[in-house]
Amino acid sequence: MTRPLVLGLGNILFRDDGVGVRAVERLRQDGYEAEIINGATLGLSLFDIFKNNEKVIVVDAVNMGRDPGTIACFKAEELLSLPENRNFSLHEIGLLEVLKIGFALEENFSNVIIIGIQPGIIEQGEGLSPEVEDKLPEIIEVVKKEVNQDASYARNIKRDEPVRVPEA
Repeated sequence: MTRPLVLGLGNILFRDDGVGVRAVERLRQDGYEAEIINGATLGLSLFDIFKNNEKVIVVDAVNMGRDPGTIACFKAEELLSLPENRNFSLHEIGLLEVLKIGFALEENFSNVIIIGIQPGIIEQGEGLSPEVEDKLPEIIEVVKKEVNQDASYARNIKRDEPVRVPEA
C-alpha cells in the first residue's frame, strides 16, 4: 500500500484561508515522511489527484459555522451531504465543486478525507488568526493520525451536532 497523499489547500494571502498550506509547510519543516503537496488553490486539478491516489487527506479551511479553529474530519461524500446553503470551501472552484463533479461522473472518491478547519478571518492579509494559529499543532496531529490509519476515522457532522476531534 502506498503512503497517503497529504494535500494542503488555501490562499495564504487571505489569512485563515491559508491554513491548509501552512499545515503542510509545518509537516515538511518537521521532516514528516509522507507525500505532501502544497495545493494552494488547485481547483479542477484536484479531480486527477483524487482519482489517481489511493488515499488523499485534504487539509483546508472549511466554513462549518463553528468557532474559529474548530477541526473536523469528513469523508468526501459526507461533505456533500451537508446543507447546500453553506459555502464550505473558500475557493472559486474549490473542493466542494470538484467533489460534485466527481460524484456526477460516478467517480468513487471514498479515498478522500477532508480535515476542515473553521476559519476566523478571511480577508486580505498574511498570517493566520491567533485562534487558528494556536490549533496548528493539533491539526498536524490529526493529519498524522489519519495518515497512519488503515481506515479513516472521519465522521459525518450533522448541522446541530458539536464537532469533536476523534481520540487517539
